[in-house]
Amino acid sequence: MRAFRCQVRLSLSDIDRGVYAERVISIAQEPDEPDEHILLRFLSFVFFYDERLRDAGGWTQPAQPDLLADDLIGDVNLVIECGMPQRTKRLVKALGRHKGARIIVLLEQFDEWQTLKKELTSARARNVDRLEVYRVSQSLMNQLEAVGSRNMEWTATINEGVLYLDCDGEQMEGGLKPAV
Repeated sequence: MRAFRCQVRLSLSDIDRGVYAERVISIAQEPDEPDEHILLRFLSFVFFYDERLRDAGGWTQPAQPDLLADDLIGDVNLVIECGMPQRTKRLVKALGRHKGARIIVLLEQFDEWQTLKKELTSARARNVDRLEVYRVSQSLMNQLEAVGSRNMEWTATINEGVLYLDCDGEQMEGGLKPAV
């Protein structure tokens, strides 16, 4: 089976960070990749927007994260894993390799953080204190899963930590909570 092309036309106003952007985000969804994972990838573009943020192919390429951004000289400055990482080893590697980068894990379920913590401890991961772990509000994920499609238009506003999202005419809101 072939991958499906998923696309979000994003209009973002992140008042908290002073970020205003419009961008078309296209990501290939593999046949075995859950819809929740794709939605977390799209939400990462909203919550952690960076004009250089891009899909890194993490679902199909074991050595790559889900998303990453680099600076103008090519140094990685942002690494994002969406959902429970399939390969904890690549998260451990990112923590060791990209010392100046922000390393983020965006989860859907709180219990995923407990599992990830155990795996990081077993792997003897270093620099775990640099890891930022967030959980998307369950109500937002439920609403997105109900209306999500392969081609969406999102108008997103973040104000005082709350995301107000219009997804193809459906109004929803939610936010991020630190998982720790």
